[in-house]
Amino acid sequence: MILALTLAACASGDSGQDTANPFTTSPPHSDTGTPITDGGGTGTPTTSATDGGGNSNSNSDTGSATVPDPTSDVTTDPVDPTENPDADCIDVDGDGFGVDCQLGEDCDDNDYNNHTPAGCMNCVDNDGDDVWVGCDQYGADKPGPDCDDDNDQVGSMDAEELCNGIAENCAGEIDPLPADQMCPTTGDAPNVAGVGGWACNPVTPGEDGCEIVGCLPGFYDANKTPADGCECVGTDRTKSLDSCGDGAQGLLGVIAEGGVVPPLQGAIGFSDNGPGNGMEDWFVVQFPEAMAQGVRPNAGNIVVTFAVNPGDAANPDYRLEVYRDCNGKAFDLGLATQYGPGAPPAREWSFNDNHPDPGNPNYKNDIPWPEKVYVRVIRVNNSGSCSQYTLQVSRTPN
Repeated sequence: MILALTLAACASGDSGQDTANPFTTSPPHSDTGTPITDGGGTGTPTTSATDGGGNSNSNSDTGSATVPDPTSDVTTDPVDPTENPDADCIDVDGDGFGVDCQLGEDCDDNDYNNHTPAGCMNCVDNDGDDVWVGCDQYGADKPGPDCDDDNDQVGSMDAEELCNGIAENCAGEIDPLPADQMCPTTGDAPNVAGVGGWACNPVTPGEDGCEIVGCLPGFYDANKTPADGCECVGTDRTKSLDSCGDGAQGLLGVIAEGGVVPPLQGAIGFSDNGPGNGMEDWFVVQFPEAMAQGVRPNAGNIVVTFAVNPGDAANPDYRLEVYRDCNGKAFDLGLATQYGPGAPPAREWSFNDNHPDPGNPNYKNDIPWPEKVYVRVIRVNNSGSCSQYTLQVSRTPN
């Protein structure tokens, strides 16, 4: 009877003591059976679990729940679009257009200049000057556009102007640039002066009007052909002078009796145009009287001649003149004691102070010994040739 009353009291909640629920308000932990205790407060709820070894794990919730990302091991960085922006694009000619390309289809995938039907249909070069019109774009294979595709003498606005009496571009100006910028029209024209080397004088429209008017020092344009430039190599100016003077580069030597100067080779492109005008080679030679084996008239025999003189044997290309000073006259002041053939100017010259025939009217035993002479070499035949001479100077014993 007592047991029945106790059960009834418990069922009705009237225990006569603390009415706090003796049971937990949450189900036990599904793994361990350990109850999860509700702190019952308004602060941060704490959940804890104790594993079988007595260790407890706890998580604190600060107001937001953190949910694990099941895809956290997967890379989510964006793909660089420059690595392969159009992987499916088939573009044979490299113009950006083709099969499955982002820019679109290509009407001719072997033609870089065209991709639209209009370009493929209308890109033409009617006048055959290799400047095109009607293309979608222009490049090395098909430059353009041509400002007049019915005139093969004009092309694009930026076409290179040549010295030929016509207007290469659409500006309409004939040979408008300085000659140095328009010449040569063909060839590489070596050894032409970089400034002032060209003149432009076209004879008829379409013909090359370039003329060489200036060469680099030491070169000549003997054949007057612009394409090969200044083709003749002149006398070495480290061993000669272009005008009369005492420059060290023109000194052939100081010659004692019995001495010989090594042969010197030179070339002058055109016939003599007068002293100081460029078509000449100058040399200085010294024959000290004191460097003789004896005294006058036994001071040696001076000879200046051509070891090689090209051209007709009876009338070769080169001649020479001999001066005592640069302001004097050729063979003046007693130097005309003896000439070789063709004098004056001579193909050879000698000064013999011990002449075997004192009755020779050219001989004077009282003229000053030629301590120093200036030798001028000129061309007299075959102007416009690259032929070379060889000069020989000696002082033979008596």
